[in-house]
Amino acid sequence: MKITLTRKLLAPALLAVAIAPMALSATAAPGKSEGDWAEKRQQWHQAHAERKAEQRQALFERAGIDEATREALDEARSEHRDAMRQLHEQHRERLAEILDDDQRAALEEARREQREERRSEMMEQRRTSMQERLEALVDDWGLSDEEREALRETREAIYSDMAELRGRDFDSRSERRDAMLEMRDRHQAALAEILSDEQLEELRETMMQRGYGKGHGKAYRGHGEMRGN
Repeated sequence: MKITLTRKLLAPALLAVAIAPMALSATAAPGKSEGDWAEKRQQWHQAHAERKAEQRQALFERAGIDEATREALDEARSEHRDAMRQLHEQHRERLAEILDDDQRAALEEARREQREERRSEMMEQRRTSMQERLEALVDDWGLSDEEREALRETREAIYSDMAELRGRDFDSRSERRDAMLEMRDRHQAALAEILSDEQLEELRETMMQRGYGKGHGKAYRGHGEMRGN
């Protein structure tokens, strides 16, 4: 007897295929200490500041702003930043006068819970939006029962492989990356036996559509676009 894969099962199957590389990339690499990550963050902030400075200079060029005016604008920007930093410090001191230790701790905990709730709501909205798009896509494909069952099995294999890979110890980042790429290629080969090139491309495009959060589509695309590099 053929087993029919429902829309509710199929959407997570395709979603798992698409987000597997991102989930694996998010796993902390072995051997990284807190100091290493702090240094990485500092490097990122420095690079971000340099990019902003380059963009600002490009804007001045486009607007035809002369060098003397640029220096004056940079000075005003620096003064504004210093003033904002001073106001922030004054605000912190004022709060310390108003709240006692228990009140500050309670307020910070309430903020943390509020942030977590907002984050959870956003993620749920994104998951719902993505599932709706995937369900519509699969309905358009008109897959047979055999193809839907094959996708279900692929989904289960992906979940199993991801869990196994996350729990495995690696001696180096390159060894971990090689294992991740091998898993990706295996799953892509399995999908290629079920879906056509056009369907794989439609899946990629669906995952890149707005509404699932900035950056997700790029991460997915950069991992091989489902059909290898």
